[in-house]
Amino acid sequence: MFRSIAVAMISLSFVCATARSAAAQNSADPPTLFVKMTAPAGGDFRLPGRVIPADRGSLLPALYVSLAGLQAYDGYSTSRGLKSGASEANAVLGTVASHPAALWAVKGGTAFMSIYVAERLWRGHHRGQAIAMMVVSNGIMAAVAASNASIIRSQR
Repeated sequence: MFRSIAVAMISLSFVCATARSAAAQNSADPPTLFVKMTAPAGGDFRLPGRVIPADRGSLLPALYVSLAGLQAYDGYSTSRGLKSGASEANAVLGTVASHPAALWAVKGGTAFMSIYVAERLWRGHHRGQAIAMMVVSNGIMAAVAASNASIIRSQR
C-alpha cells in the first residue's frame, strides 16, 4: 500500500510542480511587464541579434519528467519482480523483459517517442492535444507502476 501511495504522490508532485518563483521587488521599483508570445510554426522568434524560444510553460516539461521517472520505475520494478519469480503480464514485453538491456531500451524508446510526439503536437499548435496525450501517458504509467509495486509487495 505504501509504495502505491508513494508512486501516486511522486507522480502528482511532478504534475503539480508548476509554480514559478517570483523575485521580490522593492516598492520604489517600477513594475515589470511580462508578455507571453506564441512562436510561429518554426518554433522560435527571431529578433535582430537574438532568438527567443517558444514558451511551454511549466506543465508540459513537468509531464515529460514525470513520464521519464515512471518509465524508469517501471523498468526497475519489472526487473526486480522478474528476479523474485514474477512473470511479465504484458505479452508484448514478455520476451523482452528477460533481457535487461532490451527492457531498458524499450522503456527509453517508449518515453522518447511519447515526448517526441507531444513536442510535435505542441509545435504544430495542438497544445491541448499535446498536454492531453502526456496526461494519459502518465496516467497509464502510474497505473502500471502501482500494479508493479503491489506485485512486489505481495512477493514478500
